[in-house]
Amino acid sequence: MGIQYVTIPEFQAIGTSVGKLFTAAITGQITVEQALASAQSSTEREMKRAGYPKQ
Repeated sequence: MGIQYVTIPEFQAIGTSVGKLFTAAITGQITVEQALASAQSSTEREMKRAGYPKQ
């Protein structure tokens, strides 16, 4: 509940990407399951590319 924000540079881009996927699901362009799977996959890919998790 409320506002969330993570202080990493990638946060805004991930939020935009996931938001577009959820919009596609709401408008019937893709299924909810497809949106969730794509959001998870793209977020994991971006986090790995950025070098997270930090060891």
